[in-house]
Parts: sequence; structure tokens; C-alpha cells
Amino acid sequence: MQKWICLILLIATSISLCGCTITHKFGPFMGKVVEAETGTPIEGAVVLIGFHTKSSSVGGWVWRFADAIETLTDAEGNFRFQPKRVTLFRGMSLWDKQCQISIFKPGYAAYPGSMRASYSSLEKKHSMFIPENEHIIYFLPKLMTLKERKDNLGDIEHPAGIANERMPNLRRLESEERVNVGLKPFSEKIWRTEE
Repeated sequence: MQKWICLILLIATSISLCGCTITHKFGPFMGKVVEAETGTPIEGAVVLIGFHTKSSSVGGWVWRFADAIETLTDAEGNFRFQPKRVTLFRGMSLWDKQCQISIFKPGYAAYPGSMRASYSSLEKKHSMFIPENEHIIYFLPKLMTLKERKDNLGDIEHPAGIANERMPNLRRLESEERVNVGLKPFSEKIWRTEE
């Protein structure tokens, strides 16, 4: 009897651990960020890409944050991310192959959060995902009024579940913009501990 219990436990453990370590290589990702009206390159915009897994549940798919990468655009408005391999110990999950993008620069409409204004060269539409191996141009309108800039702070997209430590440039630029529009900046202590 004890042998059967041990065998059943061994089988159950093997099944539950099956597929727990998952890995996927994302990218490369590349593009350019420009001012929407003039096409002038925007230097110093933060570009954040979030990676997620998904798993099935009774209520449908459940997405969980896996990793993120960020960079700042260069003097020509360009950004490039080399391929990134992400490996996790996460049972019964699949990789979501759609990578979420967020772009922000103080004084410009956030992408993709500002549905009314910013867009990309990806079929001249608005998408919260960035394709691999395609050079996409992102068009951010310059914001003209203090009210537009304050409202825009609520439009900045943060990939679901991302810890603030994984997006230091985005949080720094958000804090700068808060000061620019007369609000209190994020304190480093607060944004480093909130989830």
C-alpha cells in the first residue's frame, strides 16, 4: 500500500512540475519617436516594453507580468532593443507573444495611452503592442496647454503587474512632468515600494 501511495505522489509531482520552466526569446524591437506635426525626432523619450505570460482559468485567460526592458531614444529619435531571452519558473503558463509598449516624454502625448492623439506607422493606427523585427515610427503630438499636460499624466501606460523598479526612466520622467505642471514629484521611497 505504501508503495502505491509513493508512486501516486511521484506521478502527481511529475505532472505538476511539467512545464514549470518556460523560456522565450523576444525581439529585436526597433523604431523611431517623432513629433506628430513636424516629424522632428524626439530625443530622450522613454520606451518601455513589457513581457507577460498567460494561463487558462475558469474565467478565461489570466496575464501575469514576466519582465520588462526600457531605453531612451537617441538624438535622432531612434531606439533599438537587442533580442531578450526571458526564462521563468511558472507552471501551466504560456508566453504572450504580444509585447506591450509604452512611450513617454514630458510635454508630448503618451503612447499608447493618449488615444486621441498619438499613433504609429503600424497601418497608421494605435496599438499597445510592438511587433518584433519591424521598424515602427511613433508620432507623439506636442501638448500645448498645462491642462493637456496634466491630463496626459493619467494616459501613461504601465504594463500590468510591473514593479516600479523595472521602469526607472519612465518613473523619473513622470516625476519631472509632475513638477513641470505644478504637482508634487513621486518620492523615490514611494515609487520604489509601490506595486
